[in-house]
Amino acid sequence: MNASVKEPDVRWQRHAAEWGIASLAIGGVLVLASPMTLVLSAQVWAHSDRTAEVVLLHAWLARVGVGVALLLAITGLGCGVKALHLAFVCEEPAGLAFGGLVVSLAGCLLWVITAVALLNTTESLLILYR
Repeated sequence: MNASVKEPDVRWQRHAAEWGIASLAIGGVLVLASPMTLVLSAQVWAHSDRTAEVVLLHAWLARVGVGVALLLAITGLGCGVKALHLAFVCEEPAGLAFGGLVVSLAGCLLWVITAVALLNTTESLLILYR
């Protein structure tokens, strides 16, 4: 065997694709959940119980839900960036990495819009009926 030829490091094979799939899955869930949450926000405004305890519960659940969704969005973006980095460093195909990053970015942007709408709805109900 020629001493100048370096054997590929097996530990790094396919990691970019795996991180890309993780980013794609997280971003896809966020993209799909965003419009459903916007519909839920409108339904809460139109048909929810107006007692002070229920309105306070809706407000807190919205805050926690938005926090979890935004943490997922940041996680998806992180997975996409890591996948893209590994793809370039290990000279692997970057299709899944790039696709995951784009879908996660779209999910993050959609959730910022959704968060504003949902929190605006619940905080407005909190102000009106508390």
